Amino acid sequence: MNRTMKAITVYGPNDMRLERVAMRPLKDDEVLVKVEWTGICATDIAIYTGNSSFVKSGEIKYPCRIGHEWSGTVEETGSAVKNFKKGDRVITDNGVSCGECEMCRSGRRFECTDIRSVGTINCWDGCYAEYMYMPECHTYHISDNVSLEHAALAEPLSIALGAVKKYDITENSTVAVIGTGAIALGAAALAGIKRARNVIVIGRKDFKLNAALQCGATHVINSTKEDAVRRVREITGSRGADLVIESSGGADTVNEAMNIAAKRGTVAMPAFYERTLDGFAVDTLVSKELTVKGVMGEFGLVPEAASYLAKGLPVDGMITQRIELEDVPEFFAHAHETGGTRIKAMVRINK
Repeated sequence: MNRTMKAITVYGPNDMRLERVAMRPLKDDEVLVKVEWTGICATDIAIYTGNSSFVKSGEIKYPCRIGHEWSGTVEETGSAVKNFKKGDRVITDNGVSCGECEMCRSGRRFECTDIRSVGTINCWDGCYAEYMYMPECHTYHISDNVSLEHAALAEPLSIALGAVKKYDITENSTVAVIGTGAIALGAAALAGIKRARNVIVIGRKDFKLNAALQCGATHVINSTKEDAVRRVREITGSRGADLVIESSGGADTVNEAMNIAAKRGTVAMPAFYERTLDGFAVDTLVSKELTVKGVMGEFGLVPEAASYLAKGLPVDGMITQRIELEDVPEFFAHAHETGGTRIKAMVRINK
């Protein structure tokens, strides 16, 4: 019997449709997962509007089934699957290796030359759907003490973890985070759990900065009310931050990150800017001998991020809205109006 499911597809800019689509046969090495929770990411919104730089470059093509932050329970397993059974609670990597290139055939799937990103570049169908198909090798168990809703945060937390790991944080370190989205707050929480002396979050909305304090920030700075560079210098005795994580995606905050960083400090950039940047402070970078590192998702970071959730990483302050699958098209149509009141919106896929 042919099976169908409800799923959301973006057919073009501002053209999102919730439809009933056909389900394909399950491959031998795959698990079929009933999606429970999905997080709404700024990248999803950029794909929806057509403003994503990857849409403009052709790396993301319409139609695209978006969504890459999710958790669920195993519904069915392929004949070759050994480590999962129906009912297991799982999360997955945010990319899928091809299984056929030389790297994959030699067991080095993490170095695959044709990775398909979940819901984005070279798209593997995303998680705004009742079910997901995923290879067993990219699927991970969730600790029993982590809720499925919190487990869906493991993907953005993995990006935050990628940024935090760009510097060897010690108890003497100062970490400054620019931005107050889920990745920023996750970075603050992770820096706190790694016992950084100062964890400074810089943003423009007091309610988001209060959430940052719930997630482990030691200091918050509202950049609309005080000079962030001056305040960071006051906190650090004029030295600046050893690690600056620029997660806001704002062109002006890139230069702010350079100015906040200590001499020979590190600036990690996990955001997409959706534009080329003019006025980049190259001389500041050179004179302070800064290290600037881009941050993308990496295989293996999602389960590592989930291990921090199991240890009690504080994330409650990140979730600001909860909606149902049927509400998603309307939510996206008005997302530009709600950005100032949103940190992480979660979608309940299956009730």
